Amino acid sequence: MLDWLARIYRTLGTGFFFAILFGGGAVIATIAFPIVSLTTRNTERRWARKQYIIHLLFRFYIGLMRFMRLAFFEFRGLEKLRDAPGKLVIANHPSLLDVVLLMSLIPRAQCIVKQELWESPYLGRLVRGAGYISNALPSEQLLAACRQAIELDACLIVFPEGTRSTPGAPIQLQRGFANIALLLGLDIQLVTITCTPPTLLKGQKWYEIPARRPVFCVDVGQVISVAHLLNDHARPLAARKLVRTVAAYYEDRLANG
Repeated sequence: MLDWLARIYRTLGTGFFFAILFGGGAVIATIAFPIVSLTTRNTERRWARKQYIIHLLFRFYIGLMRFMRLAFFEFRGLEKLRDAPGKLVIANHPSLLDVVLLMSLIPRAQCIVKQELWESPYLGRLVRGAGYISNALPSEQLLAACRQAIELDACLIVFPEGTRSTPGAPIQLQRGFANIALLLGLDIQLVTITCTPPTLLKGQKWYEIPARRPVFCVDVGQVISVAHLLNDHARPLAARKLVRTVAAYYEDRLANG
């Protein structure tokens, strides 16, 4: 009986969380962002302030979920994120909560987002207002936007799978992150995210929650330097090698914890 009541509570709490996520995003885009725009003339500084507001919002969400006991959270190696500005931060993508988790830990984060999110009626204004980068941009424009973010000392966050992982399937990485790292000469900060038991998976409804509270773990791992790759290989070959290296890293981490 108690387990049944606890599961109902977590289901209702999860629905409440999503309502706050989308509702809070709409409020910030409608009220807070216009105030920042009116009081900040410089475009780059305006984006930085809006991105910091989103960081605070996501920290609030994670704190609220912890307070409501909807999930447990473990963080490892967070001190490495102090050196993350100017780097490409990449992570695997098992859950819908991954973006919120990662951005709650990084005060100044620039993201490459899917065009569907850019055009979303719920979060589109938030994403566009914060100056995030659409993955539908032509290659040269996307690269220029990434270079600008790095020059402004932001972290550039990319989920190289492009979408949430398929449970039980081998990790599949797109090559875009490797080309960005090689063309801009960026070190790559690897982050591994796990969720046990799995929840908020690709193709799963938000109310299909597990029988017990999930544990989200964010592990900030090693840094990969790409400088030597271009010395040894042409860029297409270097990109393929980098993708294989990162994929092997995640396969090992996810298999062995």
